[in-house]
Amino acid sequence: MKEKNLALNFILFVLLLVTAFVFIVPFLWTFLTSLKTNDEIYASVLTILPTKITFEHYVKVITQMGDFLKYFRNSVVVSLWSVLATVVFSASMGYAFSKMDFKFKNIYLGFVLFILTLPYVIYLIPIYIMESKMDLIDTAWGLILPYIATNLPMSVFIMRGQFNNVPNTLGEAATIDGCNNWQVFSKIMLPVVKPGIATVIIFTFINVWGEFTYGRTLTATAKAQTLPVGITFLRDEAASWQYGTLTATIILSLIPLLIIFLSMQKYFISGIMEGALKG
Repeated sequence: MKEKNLALNFILFVLLLVTAFVFIVPFLWTFLTSLKTNDEIYASVLTILPTKITFEHYVKVITQMGDFLKYFRNSVVVSLWSVLATVVFSASMGYAFSKMDFKFKNIYLGFVLFILTLPYVIYLIPIYIMESKMDLIDTAWGLILPYIATNLPMSVFIMRGQFNNVPNTLGEAATIDGCNNWQVFSKIMLPVVKPGIATVIIFTFINVWGEFTYGRTLTATAKAQTLPVGITFLRDEAASWQYGTLTATIILSLIPLLIIFLSMQKYFISGIMEGALKG
C-alpha cells in the first residue's frame, strides 16, 4: 500500500511539474525576449537569455505607441471600480443569503444561480440599447456597470459559501453584546471571510482586465477604451509589430494581474475551495 501511494504521489508530482512548465515557460520566454535587442531576437542562432539587457522596447511602447498609457489608465480605473463595487455588493448579498431570513429568499438565490449558467455575451445587445438611451456609450461607467452585473452572480455564490462556514453562534454572541446587524456584518463577519473577498477580487479583476467584447462594443474612442481593445488599434497603427515591442506590450499588460494575484495568493486557495465546495 505504501509503495502504491508513493507511485501515485510521484505521478501527481510529474503531472504538476509538466503543468507548471507549460504555463511558466511561455511567460519566461516572452519576458526574456522583451529584454533582447532586435538584432539578437532576429539572429539565426537562438538564445534563451539575453546577451545584453535592454529596455528599449518598453520605452518605445510607453513613449511612441500612440495612446498606450491612456488605454492602460482606462483599464486600471474600470477594473478597480468594478472590483470595489462587486466586492461590496457580493459580500452584502452573500451575507443576506447565508445568515438572514426573508421572503422568497430561495427564489432569489435560484435566480442568481440560474444566471451563472448563461453566457454573458447574450446581454450585450440589451445593454447596448439601454446605454445608448442613457448616453453611457463610450464612457467609463458604460463599462463598469455591465462588468459589475456580469461578475456579481459568481461572486455572490462564493461569498455565500464563505458566510455559510461561519458559525451562527458568532453573530448571535455579538448581538447579545449589543452589536446591531451592520456591526455584526462589518466588524465580526467580514474579517472572517477574507479568503472569499480575496477570491472575488482576483476573479473579478482578471475578468475585467482581459475583457474585450464589451470593451469593443460599448466604446468608440480612446477616451474610454481599455487595454485589450487599445492594443488592437496600436497594432493597426504600427502596421507590423516587431517581436520585442509586442513582448514588451504583453509584459506591461500582465503587471497588474501579477500584482493582484501575488498580493492575495495566500487567501486564494482556501477562498475558492470553501466558497465553491461548501456554497
